[in-house]
Amino acid sequence: MGFTFPVCGKFLFILILRLTNEVYGFEVLVNTSRQAVEFGESLEVTCSTTCNNASIIVEYKAGLNPNRTPGDKWITDRFPSVQKWDLTVPCTVICPSAKPTVKEDKRVVPVYNRNLSIVPPPEVLEVNKSYQLECTGPKVFPNNRLVLTWLRGSETVQHNSTADPGLPEDGPLKNVLNFIASISDDGMVYTCLADLILDSNTTRQIANASVTLQTYSFPEPPTILNRDPVEVNRETTLTCEVSNIYPAEKVRLRWFQNGEEWNSVAIRSNSTTVQATATWTPREIGVTELNCTADFENYPSVSSKNDSITIDMYVFSNPEIHIPITTEGIPVNITCSVFNISGELQLRLKKGSEILVNRSASTGLTIYHTENPRAELNGQQFTCEAELTLDHHSNTIVKRQSATLTVWYSPKKAQISRKQDWIEGESQILTCRADANPVPDVHWIKDGKTISRGERLHVPSVQLGDGGRYICRVSNDIGSTSSSHDVNILYKPRNTTISVNNKTVSGLTVFIREDDEVTMTCHSIGNPHVTLGWEKPSQGIKGFSTSPGGPGVLHISKATSEHKGIYRCRASNELGTDEEQVEITMEGDDWKMALMISLPILILLLLLIVAWILINRARKTGHYKVMNAVPHKNQEIPSGNDQESFPLKEVNSDKVLNNNHSQTNINGVTSINSAQIKQ
Repeated sequence: MGFTFPVCGKFLFILILRLTNEVYGFEVLVNTSRQAVEFGESLEVTCSTTCNNASIIVEYKAGLNPNRTPGDKWITDRFPSVQKWDLTVPCTVICPSAKPTVKEDKRVVPVYNRNLSIVPPPEVLEVNKSYQLECTGPKVFPNNRLVLTWLRGSETVQHNSTADPGLPEDGPLKNVLNFIASISDDGMVYTCLADLILDSNTTRQIANASVTLQTYSFPEPPTILNRDPVEVNRETTLTCEVSNIYPAEKVRLRWFQNGEEWNSVAIRSNSTTVQATATWTPREIGVTELNCTADFENYPSVSSKNDSITIDMYVFSNPEIHIPITTEGIPVNITCSVFNISGELQLRLKKGSEILVNRSASTGLTIYHTENPRAELNGQQFTCEAELTLDHHSNTIVKRQSATLTVWYSPKKAQISRKQDWIEGESQILTCRADANPVPDVHWIKDGKTISRGERLHVPSVQLGDGGRYICRVSNDIGSTSSSHDVNILYKPRNTTISVNNKTVSGLTVFIREDDEVTMTCHSIGNPHVTLGWEKPSQGIKGFSTSPGGPGVLHISKATSEHKGIYRCRASNELGTDEEQVEITMEGDDWKMALMISLPILILLLLLIVAWILINRARKTGHYKVMNAVPHKNQEIPSGNDQESFPLKEVNSDKVLNNNHSQTNINGVTSINSAQIKQ
């Protein structure tokens, strides 16, 4: 909340202030129009005091001659152009009415220029080498008011300043930045900033300068990758590569033969590897020198590097090998030959990795070999290998040509995939194979008939009739063989039947008499073996025996009423189950059975009769009286006073409107409201 003096209060405050100054002293103050002044700029300085009748003395160093304007309590000096570095403003005030009588204030105004410079770095800097950037700051007085800062991009990397407030003649401030060049410095801007300290919390940037660095990496010379001899009249692609180089896009790789440059194609496989490929077709036998040179075309100060090789040019045709097709047991001649060579040649014939020496005979540049073919040699690879030694090259030149021995032979033992037990309803496949050349034909035979051709016999859904012996016959032009396979069909129990006293009664009702001897026999078929079991009406009833008939026979030696009920026979094996049942009842119980069958029918008929009677009673006809009818001129409509009853005709429901509203008939007569009708 603000506070405001009244007018008289202001005067009282000023008076107290003056009395205080007279008693306790006075103030001296120096103000400048600028906190710092650039050399050659204008400046205004004011020396003021709070003392009345004071003497103000402002004396500068020699050479400073301002334009002065005096006042009662102040002196203002104006410098149109500051031409001295040491601009110290001493202000002395003599006040006769105060103790002490003399006070002074001194202000040093910083003077500066903007002459900042950077020593130029090399045109391009090699990666992983040490360099320095030197920045020379502008002239500033006092010197300790200047700070020089290096920036790498926008990141501050180094400051430099001095605590010596000396004159500019003592030497400018410098900031020397030492660093190791890296790939990340390529294209990086380094900036030197000159900041002037105005006070403890304020600085002003007075100058800056920047340099952009270029870096490169070229640690290794190029390498020629192809150093083998070159065959005459055969086009060859030569490759030269330089690695770990940066920037790869500025590298130039060139091929030379005897000082003459070839046309080449530059390929940059990655950011630090460059390849140069050249296509060359030598035309004569002999030796020639090839050179590959790498340099930075845009950086003349970077020395080029190169690699050179001596290439042998030779004549050497591919070897030839000939192996005719033969039949097992008939000897075959293999020929290995080579033509048109220049140099010392060694010729070898190999069977796989085995060199055929003892069994080979050579004539000039040809090797002959006789082989006795067997079925297991079919597909055997033979290689004709020629090795050429050149006079001017330490490595030999090896050429190979391979061929495969083809032996025709009849089918060997036919083999059928074995699965003897088939399950009814499932899909099954039989496969028959036999080693043979040429590829044999395969026939499947069952019950003396050919049922299929090919290695695979597919049965989509196995049936009982699919069991039996299958014969696979394999044959080609050389011979034939066969093999057989027996198939067993497995199926779950079926055709389950029950007979009572040797009479089949499955699913029927059998009547027996008291004390009868009863034998129930269950039969079923299935594969694998079927297990038969009986489910009796009550497991606690005695009087049953299964011996000697076994589990499929149930024997009652003396029947009683307890033996009545439903008997179930369950046939099962590992593939499933099948059931059949028979009902045993006592003679004399047939009337109960008839009653049980007819009783529901009688109840149903009774319900239908009752429903028909109720429906007919619901239909109503009758006469209605019209009471309190409104008189009308129409004579056909009786008046209400007559109270004569007459029948009403049935009205179609889709012509009736709301009962609370009147309705007009076709004769224009308004019908009577339903509330006035009594039945």
